[in-house]
Amino acid sequence: MISTTNGNSYEFQAWPSLVDTGITQAEIEKKINRCKELTRSQISACRDVHASSSSYWRSVSDGSWTDDEDFKRINLASQCCAFNHTELMAPAPRAELYPWERELLSLPPLYNLSDIASADRSVIDLLTDTSDGSLTLGSEVKFKVLERKTIGGDSVWVWLVTTELGASIAADVVDNKDGSYTASTILPWTGSVRIRAAIAYHRELFRANLYIQRLFKTTYWFTSTFKSNAGSETTPCSPLPFLPGFPEPEVCNLTDVNGFPWFCGKPVKKDLLNCSDFVSSKKLNSTSYYPLTEAEEELIVMLETKSPFMIANNITIIVLPGETDKKVFPQPDVLCDKRNLSLTFDDVSSSGFFYNKTWMPLACQLPRVEKEFLRKCLNNTQMIIIGDSNSRNQMDIITKMVNCTEKVNRTQVTWHAPLWCDVEDLGLSIKYYPPKMPFYGSVGEDLPNHVLYSSVSQLDAIPADGKYLVHLHHFLHLVPFHLSIAEHWLRLIRKAIERLMARNPHVIVVYQSAFTAFNRYMLMSGFLLQMQKEILRGLGDRVMFMFTWPITIASENHYGHPTVSDQFTQIYMGHVCGRW
Repeated sequence: MISTTNGNSYEFQAWPSLVDTGITQAEIEKKINRCKELTRSQISACRDVHASSSSYWRSVSDGSWTDDEDFKRINLASQCCAFNHTELMAPAPRAELYPWERELLSLPPLYNLSDIASADRSVIDLLTDTSDGSLTLGSEVKFKVLERKTIGGDSVWVWLVTTELGASIAADVVDNKDGSYTASTILPWTGSVRIRAAIAYHRELFRANLYIQRLFKTTYWFTSTFKSNAGSETTPCSPLPFLPGFPEPEVCNLTDVNGFPWFCGKPVKKDLLNCSDFVSSKKLNSTSYYPLTEAEEELIVMLETKSPFMIANNITIIVLPGETDKKVFPQPDVLCDKRNLSLTFDDVSSSGFFYNKTWMPLACQLPRVEKEFLRKCLNNTQMIIIGDSNSRNQMDIITKMVNCTEKVNRTQVTWHAPLWCDVEDLGLSIKYYPPKMPFYGSVGEDLPNHVLYSSVSQLDAIPADGKYLVHLHHFLHLVPFHLSIAEHWLRLIRKAIERLMARNPHVIVVYQSAFTAFNRYMLMSGFLLQMQKEILRGLGDRVMFMFTWPITIASENHYGHPTVSDQFTQIYMGHVCGRW
C-alpha cells in the first residue's frame, strides 16, 4: 500500500521518478512489503507505525515542548521502514536521468546472489609480452580482467605493488561493457612487482543504491528542531523538498537560512511555531532496513564483511633498470610549483606512485614539504579550509607542521564548529569552517545553525586584496543523497570561485576530490569524482584539483579518514608554494 498524507495520489505510471527507468510498481510494492515484515519481526512497535506511518513523521505529542518526543517517533518511523509515501517517492530528484542512472536502472533488481560477478571466478591476464621474463623501467604494461559475464558496470580496481619497497601504483581501468576490463599503467620502479585486482563494487549494488536515491532520495535522514518562547517541535528534513508525511504546501523552504537547499516539514503547532523558528539539525540513526530484495541486502552485508573481493592471480613482473641503471623512474625537470594548475584536472590514476611510502607525481617534481618550507610559503597568508572532517584533518596536519596556536579550544561543543589558529610571527592565520546542512554530526548531536557555514558565503567574504589559500572538500556528506544535490552544490561553488578569481589576484584554490575505500559509504565516489572534474574544470591556473583517487587505491584505503591524508598535504602544498 502506497500512502499519501493528503489523500491524493499520483497515477503510478505517471510518477516522474520512474520515467525512463526499469523500476516497476511490482518491484516497489514487493520490496516495501518485505521491509515492513522484516522490521515488524525485529521491532514490535513497528506494527503501530505501519498502521499510521504519517503520524510518526509528524508531531502528535501532547504539550508545547515536544522536540525530543518528535525525534524519537521520527527515528522509529525510519527504523520501521515507513518510507512508503507518495509525496516522497513520486517526484523526481532530477528530471533527466544521469547516464549511469539510465544504464543501471534499466537493469532488473538482484534476486539471486549467484548472478553477480564473482571475484573467485574472475581472472586477470597480462596482455604485455614478457616472453624474455622481464620488462624495463618506464615500460607500459596492460592487463585484462575477465569476470565471465556478458555486461560490465562493476567497479574494478587494479594496482601494482612491491611491499618491501613501500611502492605501489594504481592502473587506469576501462570498462569494455562486455564483462571485461582493460587496465594499463607504467612500471616506475625496479624489482619484483606483484599485481593486485579487486571488484570494488558490483553493478547490482550501484543499481540498488540508485533505486533508493531515485525513490526515497537518500540513504540517511535528518531532522530539524523548531523552537520559540512558546514551544518546540522536530520535523524531517532533506536537501530536496520531498518528505514523508508532508505534502508540498506543508514544507518549509529554509534554503536562505541554510545557504544551500534545505527543506523541512512545517511545524504542526502553527499557533506556536513557524518556519522562521528553525534552530538546529540532527541526523537520525542509521536505518536498519531499506526496501530492497533479500539478495541486495546480502550484497551490502558482503561488502561490509568480506570486502575487498580480490581477484587471485600469480602474475609477477620483473622490472629491470634498462640503460640508465636507475631504480626509480626519474623525476621530471619541471617543478610542481611551475606546473599550470589547470593541468591537474587531467591527472589520471597512473599519474603518480608510492615509493618508500611517499607519493611521487609523474608530471612534476615535488619539493620536501617540511616545517621551514611551509613557514616560508605561508608567510602573511590567510588559509581558509571549508569542508567535512577530512578538511578538518588537513587543518590538523598543517597546524602541527607550522606550530599554529589554536584560538578556539577544541571541546565537544566546538568539534563540529569553526576552528582558528595563528602563527603570529608569520602573520599566518588558518581557519576551518564546516559547511551547512546536510552535515553529519556525531550520534545524537544537535547542530545549531550558527556553527555551520555556507561555503559560497565564505568564498564571497574573501576580500579583493591579501594572500589567500583556500582548501575545499565536499564528499562524504553529499553521496548519501541523489547526486543532483552534489551537482547543485558544485555549480554554486564554481560560480563563487569565478567571482573570487576575478576579485582577488592573490588567491589560490585547492579542491580536494572524492577518494576511494573498500567501504559501503564510498559507493558513489566514482560518479561524484566525474562530476567534480567536469563542473570545476577550466577555472584557470590558480585552481588546483587535488586528485586523491589513485593515492587511496594504491594505498588500499579502507577508511573514511584515509591514513595517507598527509600525502595529500604534501602534494597540494608542493604545487602551491612558490607561486606567490
